[in-house]
Amino acid sequence: MVSKVTRSPGADSSGIFRRPRLVLKLKRFEDLPAVLDKTKSYPTPVRVVGADYSQTRCVGGDGGTTVDLGALDKILEIGETTVRAQAGVRLGTLVQALAERGLELPLTPEMGQISLGALAVTTLPQASYGAGLAQLSSCVTELKLITPQGKQMVVTERERDLMRVLRSSFGLLGVVHEVVLRLRPQTPVKIDYQNLSLKDFSARFNSTIKAPGALRLHISPFNDRITVERRTLDEMASLTRSGIWQIRNSVMRNVLPAFGSTVGSVLAAPGLRAVMLSGMQKALGSTRGVAIYAHEWMRDMPTEAWKARHTYSLWAFPEAAFPQVLAEYFAFCKAYYKEHRYRCNVVTGASRLHQDRGSLFSVSYTGPMFTLEPSSTGDQGWDDFLIDFNDFASGLGGTPTFNQTRALQVEHVAKAFGERIKLFRALRQRTDPLNRLRNSYFAYLLG
Repeated sequence: MVSKVTRSPGADSSGIFRRPRLVLKLKRFEDLPAVLDKTKSYPTPVRVVGADYSQTRCVGGDGGTTVDLGALDKILEIGETTVRAQAGVRLGTLVQALAERGLELPLTPEMGQISLGALAVTTLPQASYGAGLAQLSSCVTELKLITPQGKQMVVTERERDLMRVLRSSFGLLGVVHEVVLRLRPQTPVKIDYQNLSLKDFSARFNSTIKAPGALRLHISPFNDRITVERRTLDEMASLTRSGIWQIRNSVMRNVLPAFGSTVGSVLAAPGLRAVMLSGMQKALGSTRGVAIYAHEWMRDMPTEAWKARHTYSLWAFPEAAFPQVLAEYFAFCKAYYKEHRYRCNVVTGASRLHQDRGSLFSVSYTGPMFTLEPSSTGDQGWDDFLIDFNDFASGLGGTPTFNQTRALQVEHVAKAFGERIKLFRALRQRTDPLNRLRNSYFAYLLG
């Protein structure tokens, strides 16, 4: 049925220990009911892992059973408006297959190593083009899953409330093995950059958010630089790829994933790293009129997650307050460095999110937001920095995610989600009264 692997404590790229007793590599989804039913053979908790790139212990094994669905990797059917695939299919593989047919997902992230099973039930916010679609799980139109009692279940968009909960259930309500995602015709994306100071960004903020297109920001607090990357859908655009775009893609694909062993060691001094990153931002700021297809900005991380050496943490803040949040963040980073001599060694990212109520724990559920994503190679001091950063972000009314916000605490979750936590807890307790799918991470944060 499965290959059974005994595993000693091991960590992912973020240094997060999983500690399962068993790791099962399933060859058929039909074997899932038996795994869930046989509690003595397959100890609790049962947690499903895809590419294992989560930034938190959301798939932590806790001496239980980790189920690897990587072998369920078939794209089953590609239609004109939807695609059906198994949960183990990697997003990058799917996006490339769609591109060959002139199709694409409504949202395309930069990292292609995510599995479709993870995409369907986790919070993965993306720079968005319009209201209603700001995270990847909102592209899901149908799920096939096995309940904690081992029963097959099919949920579609017609069951709106249930789908909303499942899209951010993190495997706590059932094990997803098949997904249907909506598609659209492939459309060129024009990409332009502006390189601004914090003062200029704040002054132009209202016009920036009113203009069409998706927004991705590259932020350097110590250099007082914010590079605004605007992505605009343009059916009439002719594909053009400037030299600096090729350099940008090369850095994103090759340098950042191995930052800890390449640039991080060569440019050991923070000042030298800042010069390199600042130069990259200035070069991007001079780029105009690049037009590509969305899948071209996707990159694949190493197959072994621990080799990525690129970690981050994500919070989202109300759009209207974001200029002030950025000013506070710049001041926080400088004060933290002055006291602790630590600063993040990778550019901070940010994305503009339109309101998306497609999942219960969508970070833009209550309205449009901007994310703030400090990034690092996981160097010494990073974990301590995040503890203080989380308190800072929560204090400014930020909303975290369970899979991308590191060092999260109960009080942060309660403040951000309020009644939504109580609703989900009640449903999870009815669905899984024996806590077959719940690990200590979610027991602590959700009860």
